[in-house]
Amino acid sequence: MTRTTEPVGIVGWPGLPRGDMLVAMMGLTTCLLPFLRPAGPGNTGIADAGIVLCIVLGLLWAGREHLPIRLPYAAGVGGMMLGGAFAAYISVAPAATGLVLIQDLLLFLWGMTLALGRHNPAIVRAVTVAWCRTAAVYSGVMVLAYLAGINAITGVTALNGVRAPYTFGDPNLAGNYLVVSLFVIAACKHPRSPGVRRIAYVLVLIAIGFTGSNGAMLTLMIGVLLSVVVTAYRRRGAVAGVAVLASAALLGGLIAGFVMPRVDLTSLREQAAGSIPLLRDSVARSGSSSSERATIVSEGANLYLQGDAAGYGPARTKATLEATQAPYVKEAHNDYLATLLERGVIGAIGLLLFGVAMFARCLRLVFGNLPKAYAELVPRPWLLAIIGPVMATAAGFYEVLHFRHLWTWLGLVAALVLAMQDQREETS
Repeated sequence: MTRTTEPVGIVGWPGLPRGDMLVAMMGLTTCLLPFLRPAGPGNTGIADAGIVLCIVLGLLWAGREHLPIRLPYAAGVGGMMLGGAFAAYISVAPAATGLVLIQDLLLFLWGMTLALGRHNPAIVRAVTVAWCRTAAVYSGVMVLAYLAGINAITGVTALNGVRAPYTFGDPNLAGNYLVVSLFVIAACKHPRSPGVRRIAYVLVLIAIGFTGSNGAMLTLMIGVLLSVVVTAYRRRGAVAGVAVLASAALLGGLIAGFVMPRVDLTSLREQAAGSIPLLRDSVARSGSSSSERATIVSEGANLYLQGDAAGYGPARTKATLEATQAPYVKEAHNDYLATLLERGVIGAIGLLLFGVAMFARCLRLVFGNLPKAYAELVPRPWLLAIIGPVMATAAGFYEVLHFRHLWTWLGLVAALVLAMQDQREETS
């Protein structure tokens, strides 16, 4: 397998350096990922235009250079799409549900296009550098705007209290993007200057705090814990990794068994409610949020038992709850429940296959070594793998499968793992 370390021409336009439109567009599209508001038709964002163009350019490049195209995660995504299409057909769902399947396909093709980075490290470099720099600068701008009270920039409205959705339209989505970005920065060690990188970490952490997202804070803590364990393994061996994991498990057990029973959570929430506005709109509402999610899961389970194994059709949970006169009508806010309800058993099997494929690639990054050209771009790939369990946790209280940054990460992971496979084949 030959791999080019310099940009390769795609359509041969002499007006562009080496005609490499794909690398430039991928970097630009990655920069646009946070800008989802104002939204276009079908909740589209400005980044979607870049995604479509990247897919077209990627196919043109692969065709011209006769590059083999792998379809990472194809079995899982295919199963979820098949389940969704079958459920929509059986339940005679509105034609609008077809838009969800189109979104599925578009995001899958975006990840596939990013996976072409196995043939050209410049693609991985463009995406990782753009992501790290954008997250740092974006966080800095949003933190300053929040402190200055410029709601037109931070997106703060009465709907979310003082929680900042920024340009995402949802504080939880904003918080999730920033948590993922934090681990991308750590994995790529970009910005390269340690001092500047520390500033980037601080800005991103503050920006996460201003979203007031309890889910973001939970996934951040899980990610940090796993990062410490995996880093100990990579640097000092399996014994050190297991020791750190055992220590963390012991500490967690002590907290759960001896500390938490003695803590009055209701009193803490009441104190937070009377505290600063950000705590009022985040910590103080954690009890009601947990109760609401438990109700959603309960109603969703009842809805599934009342139906059949085919599902109700993509994005049809809320409409079906309304039709059955359920006491609490909401979307699932849970990818596992939503997939089972809306795409049936076929979709659930697809989700399982997708999860297996994702975690298998994450394990390759934890235990394997990247080729030199890629190791220079992602010096700590195991931290990139940590995003897998972070997003799997987030899927328990958000519907993350249509998050654009999730598929950007999935494409990067696929490119790196494929590059590892190519190196192994070349040396065998």
